[in-house]
Amino acid sequence: MKKRIFSQYWGKTLREDSQQIGCHLLIWHSLDVAAVASRWWEGSSFIRSVFCRNSSLLDETQVKAWVLFFIALHDIGKFDIRFQCKSVEAWRKLSQCDAKPSTLDYSRCQDFDHGAAGLYWFIEDYQPMQEDFDYTCFDEPEPHPLHSWIPWIEAVTGHHGYIRPQHELNDDNLRWPTLLSPSFAERDRQARCEWIEVLEALFLVPVGLSVKDTPPDVSPLMAGFCSIVDWLGSWVSEDTFLFSAAIPKTLDELRDYFDARCEKDAAIVLQRSGLLADAQPYQGVQKLLADGLQPRQLQILVDALPLEPGVTLIEAPTGSGKTETALAYAWRLIDANLADSIVFALPTQATANAMFERMAFLAGCLFSQPNLILAHGNARFNNDFQAIKQRGQNAQGNDEAWAQCCEWLALSNKRVFLGQIGICTIDQVLISVLPVKHRFIRGFGVGRSVLIVDEIHAFDTYMNGLLDAVLNAQYKAGGSAILLSATLPEQQRHQLLNNYGKSVASTDTGTSAPYPLINWRGNKTAGQWDLLDSPEHLPRRFALKLESIQLTDLMPDPKLIDRMLAAAHTGAQVCLICNLVDVAQKVCRELQQKSGPDIDVILFHSRFTLLDRQSKEENVLRYFGKNGDRSRGRILVSTQVVEQSLDVDFDWLITQHCPADLLFQRLGRLHRHERDSRPTGFSSPLATVLLPDQENYGLHSKIYGNVRVLWRTQQHLEALNAQPLYFPDAYREWLDVIYCANEADEPEWVTAAMDEYEMQQLVKRSKARDMLSWAARAPLNDSDEKIHAVTRDGEMSLSVVPYLQTEQGKQLLDGRIIEHLDAFSVREALALNRVNVPNSWRKTLDDPLDEHGVLWLKGRTADGSWLHERKGAMLIYTKESGMTRVIPNEAL
Repeated sequence: MKKRIFSQYWGKTLREDSQQIGCHLLIWHSLDVAAVASRWWEGSSFIRSVFCRNSSLLDETQVKAWVLFFIALHDIGKFDIRFQCKSVEAWRKLSQCDAKPSTLDYSRCQDFDHGAAGLYWFIEDYQPMQEDFDYTCFDEPEPHPLHSWIPWIEAVTGHHGYIRPQHELNDDNLRWPTLLSPSFAERDRQARCEWIEVLEALFLVPVGLSVKDTPPDVSPLMAGFCSIVDWLGSWVSEDTFLFSAAIPKTLDELRDYFDARCEKDAAIVLQRSGLLADAQPYQGVQKLLADGLQPRQLQILVDALPLEPGVTLIEAPTGSGKTETALAYAWRLIDANLADSIVFALPTQATANAMFERMAFLAGCLFSQPNLILAHGNARFNNDFQAIKQRGQNAQGNDEAWAQCCEWLALSNKRVFLGQIGICTIDQVLISVLPVKHRFIRGFGVGRSVLIVDEIHAFDTYMNGLLDAVLNAQYKAGGSAILLSATLPEQQRHQLLNNYGKSVASTDTGTSAPYPLINWRGNKTAGQWDLLDSPEHLPRRFALKLESIQLTDLMPDPKLIDRMLAAAHTGAQVCLICNLVDVAQKVCRELQQKSGPDIDVILFHSRFTLLDRQSKEENVLRYFGKNGDRSRGRILVSTQVVEQSLDVDFDWLITQHCPADLLFQRLGRLHRHERDSRPTGFSSPLATVLLPDQENYGLHSKIYGNVRVLWRTQQHLEALNAQPLYFPDAYREWLDVIYCANEADEPEWVTAAMDEYEMQQLVKRSKARDMLSWAARAPLNDSDEKIHAVTRDGEMSLSVVPYLQTEQGKQLLDGRIIEHLDAFSVREALALNRVNVPNSWRKTLDDPLDEHGVLWLKGRTADGSWLHERKGAMLIYTKESGMTRVIPNEAL
């Protein structure tokens, strides 16, 4: 191989404070990254299948050759004088040139985007935009199959966070070296063409291909795959990917270098990254159950489900084993090489934390050395996550391999999907289709996983619009999704299933669907499984007494307060669920004022600091969980945070009015577990629903929006007339009627409210479409604030940081002095001490936000509480009640 210009370009340089000197040639770095891709390809049958699924005319070795060929082109934009001049000394040494390009603006070079330039120059090199640049990289006059290369080049050159489309390349900033330094531009072009020739010889020719052949359709996972192997191929350590500036003399030297990096360096970094782990052979759902338990209800259907990619919707009662059903089916799909991992998405941080704790005991059943990762805005403060990470760091050899949690994977939330089991909030999944930088990395992680989404009914119209796009992307990537809910309205059920695959004939018969039920939708087929042929496995039918009490503003009156206290005196575990934090705080104060020392009254909502909320959450599970301390009566006053996925069990449940599906979720916390005995008067489940005594729902309609559903739910409650409500019958009998489109017999005030609500839903759907469209344009930074902004609709919360001004500086609620902390500790302290309050409070809190997006509030101490006064309003914070706002003479 004659001496080539491409050997005179650097790809990586050492930091100024490094003990080593020199640089790493661009060609060596490109082969490093291709080596990681090659090793990963060999280690993952799913990776091989997902790239080969649209390549029926090529064999597996040929598809791999195209993948490695394009991966090795990911940094083609660095063959550019502007990138090389980011380290002028390295460029001079390699090019053996003492002069500087006099026409270059060196400050402009520092902001050079080699990703965008790579795509731009590829198009220019093979399809010049102006006649006077008639570049030809090959002797033959045949046109190059540019149209088939472009999607691949877009994917690999977008590896730094943004896949830039062609239409954004009409930019003189990308073209100006050609205009101002034509000799350097021609040299760069020659280097790029030489490099493509060499890659053809290295990867394509050995498997009977050439650059004249048409590559297969690119996988939607290519950009994410390229980005991750670039991370790993840049993992320089004392024994991996050491820098080299050696100039190759023959093609064999390049081939030997690639083979050596595949054999050693790539293998080491893949092992260290935790990306590869052996799945345990599938052993049935019983392996996931506690000792002595047998599969029940829908769990017996797991082995009947199709072994092919698809979306699965599981509807079953709370506590019926949906989680184990989903995990067992995911295990089957992984065992069949149809996925590499599992991503479990939940609606809130509290439910994600609870699932993470649960999965810590199940992960080892599915994988021999699983990396179990938790991802949400406050995951780094989760004690269980930190403990597992520490056990992984301390593990020797294969000891405690099941608990390994690679530090590399835990460095950022976007890497949560790269372990074997990722637990996250739904936001982290929705980002994969939204305008956030590196979204395609999450898309890759979701695509290679079985995506399990719990509490699917908990998302609003806007989030459902984004979830539709996630399911469609999962279909295109060849991945699978499993959706869990107690039950769904018929229309929403169809909407979710129709996002996967091509249109197929409906399995509905026109009658009410069976319950429980598993619906499955694949590429061209659909299926439905129920328990009608196995009645012994149907959920236990039970009666629940529902009493309705009409009260002004749904507020508990003195009579109900006394009943709650009397129940607690008998040893009962009582829960009141309120729709508003302010209401929960007010009722809790009334109960505490009347309760004696033998009754605990606990408040649980979202308006606490993270430290205090974690403590509250732990206490809720300690007292009301499956094995909770029931030695004395207790009353929990909570908001909606208790209704989703938390395994808690109450003797008596009281709830403010809410839509029927959410009501059923709340009722799932009533007599959740079988117990030998219950307090006197509570041996049978009793639920009390607080209804309005007027023809409107006030602020409660603002929370739930769908007044028609609220009104119909109320009609069903009142029609019971002291008769018991039977489950699981009610799941279909109530929801199919309550959510139907028929408007008959409803009062005018309901119709008027629904007109406004439906207009709002149109706006939300439009916002979702706009956000998805925006994803094709310039992305936002990957920060918690930006993520929340694009994944959630409605009123944003305001983060406030309460503090006391002391002689030493600003003292936070946990006692730390902000001026005594370094930059990292400041961010940590703010995360632990801030409180999220409604954004509407800004009218009395008009201070500017700081660079962290939080509002600092100076207060004083009063009776052990933090207190802040502003414009006639008073903010009070205590560990027991959280943040409370008091405005004289203002009703709640």
